[in-house]
Amino acid sequence: MHITPAGREPINELKKLLKEMLRIVTSDGRVFIGTFVGTDQLLNVLLVNTEEYRVHPTANANPNGRFVGQVMIPWRLIMQVEAPLRKTSRTGNGIPPSGEMGALYI
Repeated sequence: MHITPAGREPINELKKLLKEMLRIVTSDGRVFIGTFVGTDQLLNVLLVNTEEYRVHPTANANPNGRFVGQVMIPWRLIMQVEAPLRKTSRTGNGIPPSGEMGALYI
């Protein structure tokens, strides 16, 4: 199977997110905030240094969330993914001017 240069663009975009902080919302009412380290063959998302929060916490759940460390989130549960929006500088190197970060994108 031959991969065209255009077919590699999504892979390259995904590689740009490596080591970025992601916020992932799942269909079961959880939110994970952690560092993106990759995917597996089934496109499950792998995060490290992750905290888990409940969208609608129950009476006995911790409203401040909990540290869960390394997690694998099944792709079929993922409803939304957010990452910091980077502003490109005049040099085009992708580093935001004066260390500023933009809004989150979906």
